Amino acid sequence: MDAWSEYDRWNDAIAEVIFARSEEVRPVYLDLEDDLVNDLAAKIDVASVAAVDALCDVVSGTLDRSEGPARVFARHDARLRSWIRGGRSTPPPILGVLACFSLAAEQMAGGDGMAANNYFGRLGQVLQWRSHDPSLSMAYRRVAERYWSELNRWLIQEEGERGIPTAFSLAHRYVGLSVSQALVRSNDREKLKDFFQVFGFAPGSQVAPADLVPLLDSWIKQAHCPVSASLARLWSNGQARSRIAEAAAVTLASWDGSVVDRGTGQSSGTGRLHLTLELGGFPRKRFSISALFYVPQAQLGRSMELLTAEPGTAIDLVPDVPGALGLAPGSSLRPDDVLAGVFRVRDDYSGVTLERRPRRLVAFREDELSRRWVEVQQIMLGDDLRLLVEDGLAPRVAEILAVVARPGWEAATPYPGQPEGWTLFTGVEVLNHPGSLIPANKMDDLSALIPLTASTLKVSGGFAIPGSVRGKWHAALPPEIRAVNDAHGGFIVRLVQLDRSSDELEERHISEWSDEGAGVVIEPLASLKLPDGDYRIELVPSGQSDPSSSAMLYLRSGDTRDERQWHLAESISYGPGIGALGVATDTDSMSIQGHAVFGSPEPPPAPRGTPPRAPSWSKDVGTRRREAQPMRITVPDSDSCIRTGRHRQEIDTVELDSKGRPTTSWVYGRCKTCGLVKRYPTRIRKRRQGAEPAEGQEVHPVHDLTTLSPAVTSSQDRDWTVACDTLQHLGGGAWASLEKVALQIEPTGLFVDQFARTLESLGHISIRRDEKTLRPAAWEISPTQLTGCATGRFAFNGYWPTGLYNEVVDAIEADRADTTVEGKEPSQCFGTHLGSKTHSVADECEVAVIPDAWRALAAALPPMSTILQQLPRQSASAGGDISWFDVVDAAWKRVDSYEAQGAYRIRKFATLDVVRSAEDLERGTYARCPVQLSKHLAALMDGRPLAAYDPNQKLFMVPVGAELPGLYGRALTAASCLPPAVVHASGAVAYRDVPEELATRVFDVLTR
Repeated sequence: MDAWSEYDRWNDAIAEVIFARSEEVRPVYLDLEDDLVNDLAAKIDVASVAAVDALCDVVSGTLDRSEGPARVFARHDARLRSWIRGGRSTPPPILGVLACFSLAAEQMAGGDGMAANNYFGRLGQVLQWRSHDPSLSMAYRRVAERYWSELNRWLIQEEGERGIPTAFSLAHRYVGLSVSQALVRSNDREKLKDFFQVFGFAPGSQVAPADLVPLLDSWIKQAHCPVSASLARLWSNGQARSRIAEAAAVTLASWDGSVVDRGTGQSSGTGRLHLTLELGGFPRKRFSISALFYVPQAQLGRSMELLTAEPGTAIDLVPDVPGALGLAPGSSLRPDDVLAGVFRVRDDYSGVTLERRPRRLVAFREDELSRRWVEVQQIMLGDDLRLLVEDGLAPRVAEILAVVARPGWEAATPYPGQPEGWTLFTGVEVLNHPGSLIPANKMDDLSALIPLTASTLKVSGGFAIPGSVRGKWHAALPPEIRAVNDAHGGFIVRLVQLDRSSDELEERHISEWSDEGAGVVIEPLASLKLPDGDYRIELVPSGQSDPSSSAMLYLRSGDTRDERQWHLAESISYGPGIGALGVATDTDSMSIQGHAVFGSPEPPPAPRGTPPRAPSWSKDVGTRRREAQPMRITVPDSDSCIRTGRHRQEIDTVELDSKGRPTTSWVYGRCKTCGLVKRYPTRIRKRRQGAEPAEGQEVHPVHDLTTLSPAVTSSQDRDWTVACDTLQHLGGGAWASLEKVALQIEPTGLFVDQFARTLESLGHISIRRDEKTLRPAAWEISPTQLTGCATGRFAFNGYWPTGLYNEVVDAIEADRADTTVEGKEPSQCFGTHLGSKTHSVADECEVAVIPDAWRALAAALPPMSTILQQLPRQSASAGGDISWFDVVDAAWKRVDSYEAQGAYRIRKFATLDVVRSAEDLERGTYARCPVQLSKHLAALMDGRPLAAYDPNQKLFMVPVGAELPGLYGRALTAASCLPPAVVHASGAVAYRDVPEELATRVFDVLTR
């Protein structure tokens, strides 16, 4: 077997073992640990003890040693170019080379007579290179960025199925790429997550490696060292600290918040509890607080016991963000109690008890993965923050923010539901250290405002695109760059485009910005009008060529769709019976995608009546709202520190060694009530003459922030157009991905529901609902269609990339017709009519043209009684606060039981919507269903349909809050291809331009 055939065997084996396909999205490292080496040896059929040497021999045999640095990897370069021209459809052919690069980084941890930071000496040994020959190190610098970049791109293209890329260099431009993979082994990478929790780093944080060095030093040097002996030894040597810190920074950037125990493969046995803040504007302003529970095996929903409730009770939790459970839909916490009281829960499943103690200042950070505002123990420079502050501290907080925060923050006007005695600061971005404004030598309620790090380089704002690969934003609303650094002489921020359109990776300098000595750069990227592509942002201290930190930015849109996600997305269609709601059915007699009906639905019977011309329900529908009573939590006495600001500390006992010396450098004091922590030195430190105080008094320059542009709140400039185009980029996926898109327009669950139902009724997306709960489970973008409306116009529905849209618009105009765009939520595009040119282009581009789509959809609608019969049933056993839907008033009314037919809302800690028919009463069951549907089912059983039709204005009306679900709403909306509108005067939601034929048909199925 020749050298290249043997190399390809190793390359394929590495792809299969290290980059194996998996449904679990996880960071992947090209790190040849013992278990992976054993698997590789088995595939290659060599002894495990000889596998690493065999790999090195094979890779060494493929190198050209004859003509200097340019030729060393020449044959690998040629094979890589061929792979790129082939579309990158197979694993990269440079995995074997990269494995050797990683092996050299791993060997930096060994005591082999070389300096711990001597990477190239180890690389020479791995590749059997001549000592003192610099051509290998020069050749490595020529290819390292390109090779690792191609691996990253391939992983991104695979959309997480083979792992999330981790080969990034945050400081050391070339060597840092290989060091990020193997200097810190997998066991220690898991232990680093404990380090992130101890110091309060938020998942996914971008931190300069230099800022981690002092924190890692205090953590590793504990009496009971938390890391492996080899990493501790390497750290104590001192020479490789910057490399270890860089590996830790990469691990933090790829961390999603979950913690896995290496020995069991399950989440670790520790837990934590963080509050979340929701400020809503839809349909009205509201303030609410919820919580995230980080516990082992958080992918499993369950109940926990709330120990500090009055009385103690069980709460239902469901999987939420990675590594955490959240409150079940409809659940709520009383803000007054949770801010002032002790929040303690016990998870019997894992044996973990979680506790959160009250604080006078609660900082919430916008999490870029979930778009939620999550409580943090310590802020970081440049983060988007909201601060909830006890009124007694508010003036001092405002004074400090005037110095440390970017302009644009404000003490917000109190929201409905905001507890009295608390002030909310919004639009906060801290860019300065507070220095003496928050003394570090005493316990201070505002210590959370002392940033964890001294510098930052991050991208934030804009419209983020969810997915397994981080750093993706929509090109129409890109983020802004935020950089803070105390480098002597200042710094510049560079923006570089990575062009992979040719065989060679080309780096194009786009722009750069100097801090002008101010120590801060804030630069919105929207003005550059950057095209879709990959970019790198670098912070370079003055006088240096290599960056001290960097970040990746991926700009995408519907024109550059996520091919992997499109391939993986479930194909969703609607069907007969309960399939009209999006529940999967076994029959293939009929299916509906977008507005296209396939198959032959049963001919509808002749209608039995016509809808009334005016609504029968009260015009106050939608304005009468009875909020669920949230769970109460016990609160501390009036003399607690939350009320008085006076802390009572408990200080840890200092452990001594055999000679009576402290075993740790620091000891911690904690407030008995709020848990606020203060650390004290265990050794008396002599202060040198002229020196600053030793403990916690590090001096940072105060940057002038007055000239900066004001902070932009996270929801500004985010509209439906960009959100819908983001969905076109994604193509479909789990329900959580759609939620993350919608939450960027309006961060409330109510808006997510309205956003999804609107797009579903317009036929832009299809929604798969769970067969047992009818809750949304997945979504998919609809096919590209031109939908014929009852007005004679044709609407653009489903997937429309810009190029195809422009081509069809040109054809419509060539046919002497017009195109219009109407509305904003969302904008709808129409052609007045379609001529021969348009039909020709549509045929050529496989665009479905569907005249009078509403008629076929209406014919496919099942009677409402069929839906009632096919709903999922369960034993009627739930208890709590029960409301019954009064069809006459179209309102919920409090009742003592659910022993009559109709629709019910059952509230305890979550809200359960059910209906009960006469058969359910006999069998002791009820059926779960969405609340809007439950109202129409109650109306069916009561013989009082909740619908009206105005033939003069062609408006089909239902009560606010009783919008028609699934295909029922889509059939009515297809008449105009405009979303239904609220008519406040009649308390109705009106579907527009509905012909009488359609109104009669829909009314008939609602009553049949």
